[in-house]
Amino acid sequence: MNDGKVTVALLLSDLNEVKEISSVFKKLGIIPHFYEDLKTFWSGTLERLPALCIVDVKKMSEGSLVLRDHPAVQAEEMPLLFYYTDKTEPLLVSTHQFYHLGVLKQSTHYEGPLKAILKRLNKVSALEQHYLSQKMVTIAQKEQIERLELTLREEKQADNYQSMVKSVCLELEKYRNEADFFKALEKVFHGVDEIDEFAFLELSFNGQKLISPISHVQKFRNIPSLWLGQACTHGIELFAQNMATQVAVDIMGGDLVSLLIKGTEIKPDKIIFIKSKNETFFNNFDWNMLEAYLNGFYATFSNKLSSPVDHSKKLSSSFEAMSFLDQYLFGQTAHEAATNKNYQDMKLVDLDLSSLLQVVLKKSGNRFFWNRYSTEFINKLEIQSRMDFKYFDFGVANIGFLVRGNDLDAFYDHLKEFSNRFQYWKYFEDSDGVLAQLIQPKVSMSPMSAHAYLTKVIKAESELKEKTQEQKRAWNFIEPKTSLDM
Repeated sequence: MNDGKVTVALLLSDLNEVKEISSVFKKLGIIPHFYEDLKTFWSGTLERLPALCIVDVKKMSEGSLVLRDHPAVQAEEMPLLFYYTDKTEPLLVSTHQFYHLGVLKQSTHYEGPLKAILKRLNKVSALEQHYLSQKMVTIAQKEQIERLELTLREEKQADNYQSMVKSVCLELEKYRNEADFFKALEKVFHGVDEIDEFAFLELSFNGQKLISPISHVQKFRNIPSLWLGQACTHGIELFAQNMATQVAVDIMGGDLVSLLIKGTEIKPDKIIFIKSKNETFFNNFDWNMLEAYLNGFYATFSNKLSSPVDHSKKLSSSFEAMSFLDQYLFGQTAHEAATNKNYQDMKLVDLDLSSLLQVVLKKSGNRFFWNRYSTEFINKLEIQSRMDFKYFDFGVANIGFLVRGNDLDAFYDHLKEFSNRFQYWKYFEDSDGVLAQLIQPKVSMSPMSAHAYLTKVIKAESELKEKTQEQKRAWNFIEPKTSLDM
């Protein structure tokens, strides 16, 4: 139906019957459209589907055209009413294959039957309209439900990622007592499945370059040291942040998250780059919350490492240390007994750093940050060992540690592992220049005696001096070539 007008199509073979039927519809204000053959009926109804089609059972086929093949018939959308006479009644059998509204028999009075059929048609049309209306309501409700489900999924996903941020922070809390901020990050980030890769850059001690720590974790991506061209004295300046980001993108690819970790300065001390495994994690994870937490987390490490060493732990000089050791060999004097009431069973462990000293001397043009190294070494050792100890410096190549007898074995093993894993290279101005250098500290026990300790240290110094001289002689000796060598 178009333009709000009811249309009726007639496909009948008897013109008299066409006039009779048409007169009934005209009384109702409807002018039927008459088709003489199936071909014109086919074309006309394809262009405009009538509200009612009255088809003579004799007109159901014509040449190669068959009414049941009409697209509207196959789709059961054509409102068909089949006309028949007494003679053509047997042909009604073929209408059983069709969806139709009924049949109309030849009569002298069509008004009654047609009104009944139209009433039925109106009822069917009303039901169809109601069905279509309900279908539209159902579709609208379905779309609304889908939108609500999507919103719920997004909120649930947001809650999940919010929970994930909290779980990452809780996991980091387990390592708050670690000695190294990066090592804590390394352990946690390696266990987060959604993190594909991460990188870490920090400002060197002189502020002239960005350096990356050494790590053997599979997810960690090392970024080469970046010389900045000018010193950043108050944290990583914006130009340095941009430089670092560009290099990170070149190495790791796009869609990186950068977290700026600040210390005591306005500008950050460190930059963390994270690459996500999927876009959903990248877009929904609360990176701001993680960055805020990491800044507080880093402050804990920074304060512990930069704080001055507890003076009660350090013997003021080598002389005091030697006097302290001799108490265990010769016994305490009256003054020592009065001032050292906590006299107890102590053991001496020596850390020989001659191999570090060799590298410092060999790289004479490469500045070494002695004070920063000493402070952080002792602070990190104290944090990680969780054992009480005293110590003293004997020059720059030896550190003596005094521990209680029942802590000796545990402290000895820990110092051995700690000193071999400590990142000495970070304290050289040109850190890249010493990465290949082998630094192997030696940990050994020594009797509680000044004489025994001095003998041990002096012997080690003599061996080091002799070894150095042998190396010099080896380099100075050049064997002349003979004709056989040519």
